[in-house]
Amino acid sequence: MSENTNIAHPYAKASFDFALSENKLQEWQKMLEVLVTVVNEESIANAIASADGAGAQQAEQIADVILEICEGIIDEHVQNLIKVMSENGRLSIVDQMYQLFCGLKDEYERVIPVTVTVSEPLSEQQVSSLTAALEKKLERQVELEQETDATLVGGIVIKAGETIIDGSLNTSIERLASQLRAR
Repeated sequence: MSENTNIAHPYAKASFDFALSENKLQEWQKMLEVLVTVVNEESIANAIASADGAGAQQAEQIADVILEICEGIIDEHVQNLIKVMSENGRLSIVDQMYQLFCGLKDEYERVIPVTVTVSEPLSEQQVSSLTAALEKKLERQVELEQETDATLVGGIVIKAGETIIDGSLNTSIERLASQLRAR
């Protein structure tokens, strides 16, 4: 884990645990997504970067701006999270915290995001068949995202978490060439 991920983990875990105890995982995910959008806005991101190591007053001002932008969109608990992260100079890790929160939520809900890379878009029937097969194999609900890659001659590359299934024609040709060179 990177240093930022290590720092973000307690915030993500505390947020997840609280959201779970309140039965508001989906709501928290949406509010944190809004927060990520706000802190990644160029002027806010620059202010956060320049406040790194600056005084508490500057961090508080940035938090106030974020809270003003998010007014009516986030609840008091997420507002408190922003204040705590700001006081600790941690607004720069909101992205990592959000990613970890989503990972914890997906793990809890037994959902796995899967990216399928193909040379041409799959039909709806192919997507539903592939989703069903992956759900059976992975024993989880699959959230399938399809990407097209024109350099992929044929076949399919599936990425599910740390698992990569490469059934592309490019890789098959490379394996065959490697075997022929070895002989």
